[in-house]
Amino acid sequence: MSKLINVNIHELLKNKFFYLINLICIGAGVLFSAGFVLFPNFNMPEGSDLVLTSENILGFSPSFASIVIPFAASATVAIMLESQYNHGTIRNRLISGHTRTEMFFSNLITMSVAAFIYFLCYEVTVISVAVLAFGYDGYKVKAVLVSLLVLYLMIIATGTLLSLVIGNFMSGGKITIVVLVVQYLLNISLVLGMFKKDNEILDLISRIFPQSNTFTLSYGVVADGIEKNFIISLVLIVILCGVGLFHFKKCDIK
Repeated sequence: MSKLINVNIHELLKNKFFYLINLICIGAGVLFSAGFVLFPNFNMPEGSDLVLTSENILGFSPSFASIVIPFAASATVAIMLESQYNHGTIRNRLISGHTRTEMFFSNLITMSVAAFIYFLCYEVTVISVAVLAFGYDGYKVKAVLVSLLVLYLMIIATGTLLSLVIGNFMSGGKITIVVLVVQYLLNISLVLGMFKKDNEILDLISRIFPQSNTFTLSYGVVADGIEKNFIISLVLIVILCGVGLFHFKKCDIK
């Protein structure tokens, strides 16, 4: 499988789209850090239990990666899969002796690495702008590590892995369009994060999607109930891996 991962990484690094997405993530980091401080007049809807100001926004802007990175990760998955199906790469790998399990997990690992690089570009930019330009000193190491670990796992589950499963079900159709539409629909879950207070159903649903945790996975403190997000993310990853691998083993490769 290591050989497949090396080939995938090589193809990823040759793709201009990969570097374009990294630049977009860096730009988004600058936008969310600087923009909210320079234009602090943000009031959340009634019932959201949060008002964004120049004093607290830099504690939340790192978790705005939940809006940007799932799209970046999903687009990368879709484009890589579309290329593999359209150019007969998967069929050729089967003929050369690689198993479907190896191909599935080599794709997942490669695409997760790409998502991590996007994530890193965004977060390093956010921290740099916040600390260097604004002298913000409210970050706590434990909150940083714990919150970002959970947020990244959630992005892998709902961005990379979900897109990989959908892409394999599509088998070379208009994968990119379908995957991005799904991510757009998931982004609507951001609304759940604003109004989930005192509603157990909304709270449970919102814990599944990173977008709806934008205002709770902050750098200021370790989010209340974050262990539930962590467990749900791991469970979702296991379930999607099982479903995705089962289908990929059974599907016809043209």
